[in-house]
Amino acid sequence: MEEGLDSFISHKPALPNLERIREVGLLTYLEEQRERLLLVEHLLAHYNEGRSMTFYCAACALMPPDLIRQAIGELEGMLTSEQVDGSDLKAKAKAMKGIIRDLSSQASIDIKLRKKK
Repeated sequence: MEEGLDSFISHKPALPNLERIREVGLLTYLEEQRERLLLVEHLLAHYNEGRSMTFYCAACALMPPDLIRQAIGELEGMLTSEQVDGSDLKAKAKAMKGIIRDLSSQASIDIKLRKKK
């Protein structure tokens, strides 16, 4: 693989992850990663129309867990107020991806994988 390019998951957080381990210790870091895993599992179970796995994995790897939780909360509110049809998986996935894109943009986080051109 060419340096600087991503495969299925992003390599962008590799150095920041090492710094985080130094800051908080391995056990705390592993708990944070478990939280990310639970969040991506939730997204895949409830908002994946079959085409969103890579997007959700990248988002959970690159964004802070609190922003992912915020996105879930926003969409749950939209479902409750019937702004999004809860029975339409494609509509839920489209709305979730839009919310995540907006939050990542506001936080200046690029969640696109770096691919060969």
